[in-house]
Amino acid sequence: MKENFQISPSLAQTIVDAAKEVIGKDINFIHLDGKVLASTDPGRVGSFHAAALQVQKKGNVVEVSGDEAFKGARKGINYPVMIDQKMLGVIGISGDPEECKSLGFLLTKITEVLIKEQMIKSVVQTLDDMRSSIVRMLIFENEKENAFMNEHLQQLQYELEERAFVAIIHLPGLNNTTSLPVKMNGVLLKQGIKLFTYLFPNQYAVIINASQYKTILQTFNSYFGPMNVSYSIGIGSIGILEELAKSYMHAKLALKYALSKKVTVCEYTKLDLEMIMENIDFQVRNDYAAKLIGELSEAEINLLHNYYNNNLSLKKTAEELFIHKNTLQYRLDKIAQKTEANPRDYHDSVKLYIALLLQTL
Repeated sequence: MKENFQISPSLAQTIVDAAKEVIGKDINFIHLDGKVLASTDPGRVGSFHAAALQVQKKGNVVEVSGDEAFKGARKGINYPVMIDQKMLGVIGISGDPEECKSLGFLLTKITEVLIKEQMIKSVVQTLDDMRSSIVRMLIFENEKENAFMNEHLQQLQYELEERAFVAIIHLPGLNNTTSLPVKMNGVLLKQGIKLFTYLFPNQYAVIINASQYKTILQTFNSYFGPMNVSYSIGIGSIGILEELAKSYMHAKLALKYALSKKVTVCEYTKLDLEMIMENIDFQVRNDYAAKLIGELSEAEINLLHNYYNNNLSLKKTAEELFIHKNTLQYRLDKIAQKTEANPRDYHDSVKLYIALLLQTL
């Protein structure tokens, strides 16, 4: 194992996000000091988790049968993260312990694989390994001055500028994930992208020079946009190499918005209100959205999204939903009754729009 290897917050977040994608439950990664390093529930990041200290003390699995059994812990199971017989942290699943037991082996294996992928080896065998090593060093470890990285860039015949950005490509579905790297590597190289890494289970992180921003944006829209399958791409902010970890986080936020809006490409720099809302306390966001639109059905939520996407046009919304204009008005009236906010009133409409945005963050 790499000497003094530490799990960075960005790597920990990647691990919990990937695990939830497969397992479908909230996942927490806890540092050995009991601090929650990353979580699929943003409100828990930075909080204290007493059960994790018990895992470290016992060196074994710790079940939490109730939310009050350990300070800061919720019902679920917590596992030691062991690499080469060294504990690097604790990972836990939130939920009924009996139900979670069957997922424990899968969770620990996913965690182990992702950590081992991140550990930079002294000798890299393939060009794809070199690409992956460079990207992971920059977005997970914030390393710019690294002899191996500079050597790899020379071998790849790629000049990395002082300013660059990260983009994340989300591939549709989880079927045939073992073939994703083989297929996408060729696609990315064909588009002139030389620095990329595969993120389990269905994403690619790429690093691109700032001078190529407009060109790559056109490439993403033209190549991925017309394809039959639904790809989504989040583009992070441009910054110096030491800031690429931040660009990676921005790309994740842009991707989240792209997925929620079902668009091919979303640029972080184009997010305005969404950026402000992302900084609002998670519980406050959750409470506001639940209070206003929590009683609406999925069909009603989709109707509102269509209504706002069509700039509050009854005619265009009705046409897009293949319903009569009177039917649309009736459904909007039902939403007004449920929420006590009329979508056709300017001020109420703003409230509903904000609630929809908060729900997608």
